[in-house]
Amino acid sequence: MAASENSIRPVARYAPLVPLVAGALLLIAAEFVTVREVVIVTVVPPDGVDTGGDMHLYALGLLGVAILVMSYGAVVRGARPAAVALLVLALAACVIVLAVDLPVIDDAGTYVRTHEGAQAQPAVGFYLETLGAALVLIGAVAVLVLTPRVTPARRPRTT
Repeated sequence: MAASENSIRPVARYAPLVPLVAGALLLIAAEFVTVREVVIVTVVPPDGVDTGGDMHLYALGLLGVAILVMSYGAVVRGARPAAVALLVLALAACVIVLAVDLPVIDDAGTYVRTHEGAQAQPAVGFYLETLGAALVLIGAVAVLVLTPRVTPARRPRTT
């Protein structure tokens, strides 16, 4: 029984890397993919496409890179400050997706005034960044919950 418990321990320790790395890569990829597109009847005009980088100045890509670095520190090295930083970065990614991108995802801008059938709609990039932020948040919470807290050993007093 002890041998099977020891073989599960490394899997449980490194399991949060899966959602953290996947989420970080999705956040980075979403910066270069169409997040919002304006459709006029059935046509998307050349300037009616916005990527993640256009919408929030590559902030999620920068967060994704920082999440990859902090994931190594939190999961592989077991650093508690890196785990807290992961949670802060995950919350920042969620704020960007929910407070910056979501309110304008269906805003067609000036196309509504000039074209009667203009509609803005979310594209693949919006779903990628939303899934990426959710995965990073799940992974950050998992790191904080699953990683054991290490307390420094006390040295015996010399009298």
